[in-house]
Amino acid sequence: MSQSQVVELVVGQDANLIGTKAAALGELKRAGFNTPNGIVLTTAAYPEFIAPLAEKIRARLTDNVIMDPAEIESAATEIRAEITAQPFPPPLRAALEHALADFSEAERASLIARTSTPSDDLATSFGSGVARAYLGLVGVDEIERAVAKCWAALWNSRSMYYRFRKKIVQTDVALAVLVQSMIRADSAGVMFTQNPMTNDANEIQIKSVWGLGVPVTSARFRPDEFLVDKTSGEISDRTIEEQVVKLVVGEEGHVEEHGITNELVTTPSLTDVQIKNLAALGQELEKFFNAPQDIEWAIAGDKIFVLQARPIGIRNS
Repeated sequence: MSQSQVVELVVGQDANLIGTKAAALGELKRAGFNTPNGIVLTTAAYPEFIAPLAEKIRARLTDNVIMDPAEIESAATEIRAEITAQPFPPPLRAALEHALADFSEAERASLIARTSTPSDDLATSFGSGVARAYLGLVGVDEIERAVAKCWAALWNSRSMYYRFRKKIVQTDVALAVLVQSMIRADSAGVMFTQNPMTNDANEIQIKSVWGLGVPVTSARFRPDEFLVDKTSGEISDRTIEEQVVKLVVGEEGHVEEHGITNELVTTPSLTDVQIKNLAALGQELEKFFNAPQDIEWAIAGDKIFVLQARPIGIRNS
């Protein structure tokens, strides 16, 4: 098995191999930004994983099936079920276990698996609906199943139809899966270094919640919102929402929902100092990538972690 199928998250890896999300984080790691430790199951790992099913998939996807909306949806459901049930080839499983052995015990205690596509272009064969994230994974078995689900995301009917129209061999596409340590966040959320509502390049918008940031990215909870003026560094506007529950990494590593204590229900999930520190970080990242950024972040103790950074408008990588 090629060693390139599971790699450490480091600078210099080809985005075609590890995907744009992982490549950007590798660049940030090299530059000294706080990013969680990670490994990548590369686009080279997917063909070996899918090989036992490839012929069956090709036989299932006749032209008649793909041209029939009900049939292609049925086929997509069947293929995803096959993929999520498919075990890793033993060499790939061994490579994953070997890579995880380099994590500290604390880093291995809770992990996240996320898709990382080779292209940020939403008009590619990946189409929409490919991005996946599975949180609070404990042990190799849970990681293996989550990675399989990430790869199964390639098989939604829209992506399949797109590949058919573009004459792309259905089983030739691949995506990478990034596996990282979970941050036991006190608060987390997203930040846009250009106001996405007004396109004001001088305003930074920050959205935050207590605990993990998933409720922000999934639009499950209404987050606190802050606007920061880039020129002055001052907070120009704030909206504080009632937050009664939060998601946290539990003692055993899985994600749990906890109630928020009464005194914190209406307390901002960020202090003014944290808001200004985040805004300063956002400007650093914007300068580093030379473009306005859509950033996922988490704060644990006195550290800010960058979980993802991508150009504003890119939401499927």
